[in-house]
Amino acid sequence: MLRKFIKSMIPSKGDIFFTLFEDLAVVSHESAKIFVDILNSQDMETANKLIASSREFKQKANAINKNVLQQVNSMLITPIDRGDIQELSGFLTKLTKRIVKLSTKLQIYNIDANTDDCLIKNANTLLIITKVLLDSIQGLKLGDNEKINAADDKINELEENGIEDFRHAINEMYSGKFDTLTILKLKEIYKSIDSVIELSVNAADLIMQISLKSI
Repeated sequence: MLRKFIKSMIPSKGDIFFTLFEDLAVVSHESAKIFVDILNSQDMETANKLIASSREFKQKANAINKNVLQQVNSMLITPIDRGDIQELSGFLTKLTKRIVKLSTKLQIYNIDANTDDCLIKNANTLLIITKVLLDSIQGLKLGDNEKINAADDKINELEENGIEDFRHAINEMYSGKFDTLTILKLKEIYKSIDSVIELSVNAADLIMQISLKSI
């Protein structure tokens, strides 16, 4: 209650965190878009340009996260717990980094959507999850707990769908269509996608916890 009262006294200063969280979520979503575009690219030159541009999102995320930490250190009172601010900012920054790393792996392994049809489906799931996570951040910014709950439910649903997609992908990998080296490459890509989805779920759960503390 005391924190709520103090927040109401200094709303303009405290709101910077919610704006920065939103900026981080936008960067994550944009990096996921690039990942999908890379898979759908028709030639290596286009793919390489997209991969190069994706690395800029990593730099943007690092810069925003640095700003978050500077703002935390400059404020005596923060609108939400300092630990939650740092953890959520860290989750969102790591999310972008892992997606950018995924894009780089596609280049290194020379893998595209034509290699395995399941890849583009998983990439689209990742794209949707980052958009829903952005919705959740916007709900936190607006104090809209219903929007946060809906986003959390959707992300959990997408996680379940992702598990089924991975099972299907594993079956496809061992169907005899791929050689051993390609199987190893695909397993690494799918493992990385799973890591990104898991991180998104963790971020959504933390947003839910933060919203519950504010009730």
